[in-house]
Amino acid sequence: MHQNKKGNQWYFGMKAHVGVDAQSGRVHTVRGMSANVSTVVEANSLLHGEETDAFGDSG
Repeated sequence: MHQNKKGNQWYFGMKAHVGVDAQSGRVHTVRGMSANVSTVVEANSLLHGEETDAFGDSG
């Protein structure tokens, strides 16, 4: 977990980075990281190497 302060409000949290097969919808990788870790940093670890396409969001 990681803490962050915005204004006078403190936030504590984590992110779940999830790798899902686009064809079947099955989850093949899940990584929990602190909230301050960028998704771009974790993107490579979510790929298993046999992908023909990769999709992502900034949500």
